[in-house]
Amino acid sequence: MKKKLLLLAFAATALTNAAHAQFSEFDQGNVPHNFTLSGDQNTLQIGGRVSFYYEDRVLKTGYTNLNHNGFDVKDLDIDFFGKTKGKFVYEIHLSPVDLAVAAATQNTNNPQNSGIKAAYLQYVGWPVHIKIGYDKLPYSQGSLNEVYGSPLWSHANLYGGDYFSRRDMGITLNSDLVHDHLHLYAGAYTGLGENFFEYNSDASGNPEFIGRAEFTYPGKMKYSSIDEENSPVVNFRVGVNARYENKTEPTGHEVVTDVPDAPGAFGLRIITGKKSVYGGDFMVKYKGMSLLFETDMVNAKPTSAADGLYQGTTSSVNNNIVHAGGFATSFNYNLEKLHSCATVLYENVNPNDLAVGHEEWLDFGYAYKVSGWASVFKIEYLTPIVQDNVSDPLKWTSEIRIGYQIVF
Repeated sequence: MKKKLLLLAFAATALTNAAHAQFSEFDQGNVPHNFTLSGDQNTLQIGGRVSFYYEDRVLKTGYTNLNHNGFDVKDLDIDFFGKTKGKFVYEIHLSPVDLAVAAATQNTNNPQNSGIKAAYLQYVGWPVHIKIGYDKLPYSQGSLNEVYGSPLWSHANLYGGDYFSRRDMGITLNSDLVHDHLHLYAGAYTGLGENFFEYNSDASGNPEFIGRAEFTYPGKMKYSSIDEENSPVVNFRVGVNARYENKTEPTGHEVVTDVPDAPGAFGLRIITGKKSVYGGDFMVKYKGMSLLFETDMVNAKPTSAADGLYQGTTSSVNNNIVHAGGFATSFNYNLEKLHSCATVLYENVNPNDLAVGHEEWLDFGYAYKVSGWASVFKIEYLTPIVQDNVSDPLKWTSEIRIGYQIVF
């Protein structure tokens, strides 16, 4: 909690220092920061979002617990994005509701949502930009795309946080080459992902390393799945990325003991042992239409032969390695004249190749934009068309979410 309080104090100080400035509209990227405080060549952009929905699940026969049916808050965020005349960039992105819940429950209610979504300082005065702090990791285009800029309420299962972490604390280097067509990223991080603020470090003392390379044409592209600009010419991005960590812990300090929340739903996010993830993605946009394809594969090598990921198999069967992952693809159509946007997403994933079964999901989304993505009605229908009853047993057959989003 001390770290979170320091970040809150930092944000308050930034606001105080800029209090003499005038407000003005500011549009950055797909979703705007609506206010800018400026003075002495320094700027502080202030934005946020509020969204909520009603969720209804159709349960399988024999299940009667309807605790998932009802209203829920998706986002209640405030974001401070600043630039200094010394070519520094900083961001503090907070979710007050998640912060309050984390404080009240000692972060046990939902450990992956600490209430802090970004807290970093970046120097952009050199050809290689240097970022230090907590932010989204440079891995997976689907993860980097902002979900609030799409008709869907959440990311695909593949890149939503179960197979690998989406945020972490560390250092990131990035550079734009070949007239801003080639973009390179490399970094080292704690490897604890969203659990960093709860546990800080692990007994292995080893970081996670991540690298990403992407090529865009004809120029830079926003990390958004929707062709908001109705591109008159074909725009595309192709990327490859990989990540590796060695969390081989000393006896008695395994991840499941010292960082019990970190393994995630399938035991894959952080393991006691070695883990590598590699993948590729492709995005194309043209005249309101866009297509995203991504594949990610996980290779996990738990240290203990008795690790649950091995599903009770012997080394002669599992070869001391567990494979997981799959692919996801989505097609989106932005109908600007009708203030509408529609999405269909399909994914085929396997949480564990040593367990019989895999998953296939179909997801439909529609958004009516009252005022762009700043004020939008969204409805999403999700169904597992093939279920994995071993790795991911479900009590429901379909889900619908209907809600509203305000961005300010």
